[in-house]
Amino acid sequence: MRLALDEAFFAVGVSRPNPAVGAVVVKDGIVVGKGRTQRPGSAHAEVMALRDAGELARGAALFVTLEPCCHQGRTPPCTSAIIAAGISEVYFAHADPNPVVRGKSRGILENAGIKVYEGEDACARAHVAENWDDESCPEGCMVISSGQSPSHGVADESLLEGREVYRDVERYFEGYDHFVRNATPFVEVKMAVSQDGFMGAVGRGGAHLPVSITGEAANCWNHELRAMSDAVLVGSGTLLSDNPGLDVRLVHGNSPVKIVWAPYREFTACEVDSLKVFGDSRTLVYSCVEQPALESKAEVVRLLGEDFASRWKFMVQDLGKRGMHRLMVEPGAKLASMIFECGLWDRLDLWRSTDCSVEERLEEPGLEGLLCPDMPEELVARESYMAGHDVLTVFYRPGENP
Repeated sequence: MRLALDEAFFAVGVSRPNPAVGAVVVKDGIVVGKGRTQRPGSAHAEVMALRDAGELARGAALFVTLEPCCHQGRTPPCTSAIIAAGISEVYFAHADPNPVVRGKSRGILENAGIKVYEGEDACARAHVAENWDDESCPEGCMVISSGQSPSHGVADESLLEGREVYRDVERYFEGYDHFVRNATPFVEVKMAVSQDGFMGAVGRGGAHLPVSITGEAANCWNHELRAMSDAVLVGSGTLLSDNPGLDVRLVHGNSPVKIVWAPYREFTACEVDSLKVFGDSRTLVYSCVEQPALESKAEVVRLLGEDFASRWKFMVQDLGKRGMHRLMVEPGAKLASMIFECGLWDRLDLWRSTDCSVEERLEEPGLEGLLCPDMPEELVARESYMAGHDVLTVFYRPGENP
């Protein structure tokens, strides 16, 4: 199932608005086919994996991250392809929230004589004893779990590993579930602060300066989070001070659509030429002002609304119309404060460094620490991990049920 999830990452941004799904065909303990969802109107993950397996699919087991579809859409039902291929067992990790599919595929497959396992049970049964080497991250980190595998020799190792993979798949489909319910992307805010609560530094003249707060493992985690997001957003202030590429160079996966929040900032031709994000034609810029220098460099969307909350809501709805399931936001202090104040966010990933050298850099002559804004009230902490010198705490808004 972990291999199927790895496949799913490469469908993010490709399958939109369909869910990004991965599938693996296994026969006699050997992987004989792998696949991921293609562009809308093309084959789903199950069909791609079955094609890859060919005749070896007959009598084999199919492992898939999401419940197979059972309805005629732009493509035939995956359940029909599974039955026709002669698959003997199907394991799927996440139930599809789409009411057209949810709970129906199992009955169709079982009526055809196929054994079906789902959820945590499927993930536990999918566990194998071998360790799969992942060289995509130097620290071996995982964006969607602590990365801590159960100790060898534990009697319930398959159950423990299955629970971890199941949790990871559930986390992966968090955005899709939200999109199906609300037709808007799941908004995930990522922030990093020093021991004393600083997000960055301000130099002479009030210019915001980039400061590296988190270490390599946390940065790798951040890139994996980008890889499972349809889009990543920064404000114009962060863009001008940090000049981020917003790519996934530290991990394997697809780079997300780059979004710049610039209500009143008109970019000059010189800035456009020097900023990395404008080298990608898919970049979206949401702005209240004309952007003549961006005419051939990015898509500019005129923001509608009288205040931040209405404009932010307009943007989120526009991204929903584009079929985006997950929006990752990497804000500066000012943008974070406004997002928290309007309450239009779903998950907060807060990294706190324990590295004393970060504070030393912030105390250099001519620098002043930029304080993190006040956190929203009544935050619900659900997870906590440590990577190197950095501690991650994951928060949800009250009432959210991930």
